[in-house]
Amino acid sequence: MASMNYAIAFGLWLGMLVIAISNGFIGNAYITPRLGDYGTHVYKTLTFIPFIFLFAWLYTLQTKGDLWLTNALIVSCFWVSLTVLFEFVFGHYILGNSWEVLLADYRIWQGRLWSLVLISEAIFPVTMGWLLNH
Repeated sequence: MASMNYAIAFGLWLGMLVIAISNGFIGNAYITPRLGDYGTHVYKTLTFIPFIFLFAWLYTLQTKGDLWLTNALIVSCFWVSLTVLFEFVFGHYILGNSWEVLLADYRIWQGRLWSLVLISEAIFPVTMGWLLNH
């Protein structure tokens, strides 16, 4: 029986964080001059999502077994919680962004795609768990 391994889950999330920060830097430095702010937002979101899939697959490989669904649901909630917490704490208290600016990225009805990252973190571990255990 496998159980939730927070060390692996947190380590993989840190890996995703490094990739997300690097992706943001590359996007802002090289993509924004070519595609503008919104194009860069789309670029950064769509290029990051495959990495979430990869990290969900890596996590699932380590936690296969009878409790795969429980593990997948827990890691999904864990990753989404860490991401939202980081986004707001780091974004507000370190980068100095206003709450309004931070909340704006969650307005999918205005074309902001950030929610797709959180949705990916929520569904990819379950999807990979199902694929690897069936």
